[in-house]
Amino acid sequence: MKYSFGVFARSSFVSVSLLVCLCGWTASPLVADTPQAFRPEKLAEMDDAINEAIKEKRCPGGVLWFEHRGLSYHKAYGNRSLVPATELMTEDTIFDAASLTKVLACTPAIMLLVERGSAKLDKRVQTYIP
Repeated sequence: MKYSFGVFARSSFVSVSLLVCLCGWTASPLVADTPQAFRPEKLAEMDDAINEAIKEKRCPGGVLWFEHRGLSYHKAYGNRSLVPATELMTEDTIFDAASLTKVLACTPAIMLLVERGSAKLDKRVQTYIP
């Protein structure tokens, strides 16, 4: 199964959404006496979001991995390969880090342009780049 640019853009959106969720989540202070570093309700929300993205074919699969204060949470979702054969995702799957540049560099830059009114998300790219 091939994924189109639209699917890639949506999967990038899912990645950014998870990143924003993570940033907002870790920005809140943890109670020092709390033995659990991760909030189960937030983990469940992220599980649901990833499973929904897979169900809607926005991405074939992924791995969620958090480490904080010596504790870790990790889980594999969906598939890591669809062609030539379906292969289940594993927690030790290695992803190409170069693809993170699009999400971690370009998306915040575009959102800054949107915030400043220099770009609009509902316009075609050719509006800005002939």
